[in-house]
Formats: sequence, structure tokens, C-alpha cells
Amino acid sequence: MIFGNADHEPRERRQPEDPFARSVLAELSLPGERLLCSGELGWRTMLARTYVDPPCAEQFTTAQSGDLLVVLITGGAYTIESRKGRCWGRANYRPGSVGVTAPGNVSVLRWRTTSGQRLESLHMHLGADLLKQTSDALGEKGSWQRRLPDSLLLDDPLVTAAGQAVGRALQGRAPTLYADSIAQLIATHLLYGSEPEIAAEIRPAALGESTLRLVTAYMHEHLHEDVSLDDLAAVANISKYHLLRAFAKATGFTPHRYLVRLRMSRAADLLRDTAQPVLHISMACGYRSHGQFTAAFRRRFGASPREFRRQFQE
Repeated sequence: MIFGNADHEPRERRQPEDPFARSVLAELSLPGERLLCSGELGWRTMLARTYVDPPCAEQFTTAQSGDLLVVLITGGAYTIESRKGRCWGRANYRPGSVGVTAPGNVSVLRWRTTSGQRLESLHMHLGADLLKQTSDALGEKGSWQRRLPDSLLLDDPLVTAAGQAVGRALQGRAPTLYADSIAQLIATHLLYGSEPEIAAEIRPAALGESTLRLVTAYMHEHLHEDVSLDDLAAVANISKYHLLRAFAKATGFTPHRYLVRLRMSRAADLLRDTAQPVLHISMACGYRSHGQFTAAFRRRFGASPREFRRQFQE
């Protein structure tokens, strides 16, 4: 399926070995204008981009890619049509609607709206490596392509909610670990949900105490860095799928939320016990910007870093 950018060169310059190179170039076939892109954020298992789309689009054909494309409508309402052979199928899109194009497939599309609303969409490309690894972890080696949906309109609240989280993450320039976690969730859900009677038989191995200590120790030692799900899975020597499920079962938190709590705890200690500038503390706790750090700290403690520090200076 679906839509986006148009008649200009892609704005990010990628090396040929980039796993999302085909998806980057696929943008050339799309009729919209790109607004945001995750390319500069270092996300490893998902390429996410937002677009403002024209109110009308004449027939066009999307480019083929080895990635799974999930498109979430974030603004506007319109009627879109997709051609299979000589027949056109039709769907009504509104914010929250989702369309999916399976790896290797293309779509012939057109759409029109008379509402005058601004049309916006979020495109999420999930890499073939992630899909294959997830399928292997589910016990379905060699058949992952056949298990993925290809649909002009996918009625799936979980995918909608996950896409909305990706949109917020893109706007907030979220770290790699968070993006990897959502990409893993979407991939697992789409592969798992197609044949639940098979997937239900798969259970992740428990995360032993020694492995849990290794993972959390790695987090402690790399609080100032952009920790990814790949990094943690390598430390645990298990797949990302099993780490995500087993870590949450062992701690009650996803790896991302656990890491955020560690960073906030460290930040609180530094604010209380040292005179380091807030900007230095935010960098020591792995935040790219003062604004991101302040927002995260306020969510955790109900006060800004400076307000928190003043409590211990009075």
C-alpha cells in the first residue's frame, strides 16, 4: 500500500549497505511531502517518516521493497482506492486507519477528498531482518513472508496504538531502544496474530538471575549512551523477542522503561549530591537535549530538575 513524498530527491543520503536503502528510494514514487524522518535518530529496526498528502492523487504505483510497510493515517478523511488486476477496491480513511503492504508487494493507488482537511500520514518500514528473526523466535523459520498481512485497511487497534506511539516518538526524537521495542511489538503481533493456535504454543524462556544482572549492569554502565534492544539482546545472548517478553516478566517493566527509571534515579542523585550543571547531568544520563531530560524528570518526580535541586538547598 500507500503514500507520501514525490518529485524530489530523498533528503537523507544513505550508503548502499543501509538496510532501508530500498525504502528510502521508494519515497520517490509517492505524491506527498515529507515532514519528519527517523534516519538521523539511529533507529535500527524501523524507518519512520511522516507526510502531508495532497487532497487528490491520480493513479500511481508504489515501489517494491523488502520491508513491511505499515501506514497510519494521522490527519484528514478521504476515500482511497487500490487496484488488483482490473478491479478497484475502496476504503474510507480517517485518523487511526491503518494500511499494510507486505514485503515484495506493490500497490496501485488513487484517492480523493472533498473535506478540505489537511491529510497527514505516518509510514513505518519494518526491516526484513527484524521480521525474519521474530518469525524464527516464534518457531516459524522460512515462512515469515506468508504470515504477514497485505491490506488496504487493517482493522487492528494494537497496530493503531503502536503507530501513534511511533509518531510521538518521532516528534520527541526518542532513543533507539524505544523505537526498537515498538518495532518488535508490531512485528511480533502481526506474525503471531495470523495463526494464534501455533504462536500460542511458543513460550519465551525465563530470564535467569545471572542474565538479568548482566543486562541491568550493562544499562548502569551505559546510562550516558543510546542503548538499543540489539545491545541488550547481545548481552543476554537471546533474541530480542525473548528479551522483551522475559525482561518484562522478570522486572515488571519493558527494557526501555527500566532504563528510564535508572537514568532518573541517577539524575536525582547527581542533582541532590553534586553541583553539576543540569545540562551536564542530562548528558550523563543519556539525553540529547535539556528539554527531553526536563520532561522525563518531571514525569518521574513531579518537578523540574532545578525545582528538585532547590528542595535540598533550602
